Amino acid sequence: MLAQFAQAQMYGADITNSEWKVAFNPFFCSLTHSIPSFGKAVLARKAGAAESFYLESQGKVVFPGSIAGAETLPPPWRNDLVPVPLGAFKVDQGTRPITLASNQIAPLITQLTAGMNVMYSSQPVATGSSSPSIMRVVVNAKNFTTGYKAYQQCVADLIPYTFNQVARSSLNFAEKAEGLTSAQKAELAKVARYVKADPNVVGVFVDGHSDNSGTAEANEAMSKQQAEWVSAYFAEQGVEAAKITTRWHGDKFFIADNKTAAGRAQNRRVTVRLEDETAHKEFMKKEEEKRKAEEKANAEKAAATSSSANANTAAASSASSKARMTPEEISRMVEGYDLKNPKP
Repeated sequence: MLAQFAQAQMYGADITNSEWKVAFNPFFCSLTHSIPSFGKAVLARKAGAAESFYLESQGKVVFPGSIAGAETLPPPWRNDLVPVPLGAFKVDQGTRPITLASNQIAPLITQLTAGMNVMYSSQPVATGSSSPSIMRVVVNAKNFTTGYKAYQQCVADLIPYTFNQVARSSLNFAEKAEGLTSAQKAELAKVARYVKADPNVVGVFVDGHSDNSGTAEANEAMSKQQAEWVSAYFAEQGVEAAKITTRWHGDKFFIADNKTAAGRAQNRRVTVRLEDETAHKEFMKKEEEKRKAEEKANAEKAAATSSSANANTAAASSASSKARMTPEEISRMVEGYDLKNPKP
């Protein structure tokens, strides 16, 4: 009874200015509907995430209460239709008062596609006047279908994986491999696609490793060949050559027992590591610290050479120091990730 006599504040676009605009990039799609004086309604999806729909106010309008109701609002020329309730929705404080759960989005799209407007109404809220107030926000179906088709195409073209899902890859090779297999190419193609789409990726590190079944020279040549296969394939896929760093290490950094066939198979590998801007800045910081440490060590060595009595001792100490690599050095320069977290 209270709602029957409530005063309504209604926000919505009319037929002449109802627009649905698509915005997209390889990692994000959105379909936005402007609601004059209120804000907008947004249907969106990010790569690797679920779809979302929300009402966003401009900050000047506050959607009152804690619960909102929704119902269809037939267009004026369809007086044969009656409003259909669509349920109740939680109202959040802030500029996004209503966000639909994933299972609430499909019914909304069905109604809009059918040409039915959808109206969200607040609970009656007491005001200074004698009558309570209700806020109503209308999502207009006009032009939705055209915009939604473009949005669906955008979603179909989204890259379906995130940086973390492609940042580390490991390819194992047969004992006498003659090139990349189709499965390996498919895996690398995913990485290449991501690198080309994400400008934040500044480096692609390709590291080749072998087992110890051959001579040191043969093992190094094997790891070099396999690493170059991978780098060449990235180049074929359009990855900028300036971003690719190719390295090979022979059998120096094994991750499994070379005494068994299974262990040797794990050691015959090429690892691919992507570096984004954050990781690059961290690396440059460590490189600067390393440079300063080397300068300090060189200065100390130069001072030590002034005394012939201490020259041999200083040289031996320096050689011993250089022979021991810190975990950070191994991680960066020889794929220490493989040593700490072996992957098949």
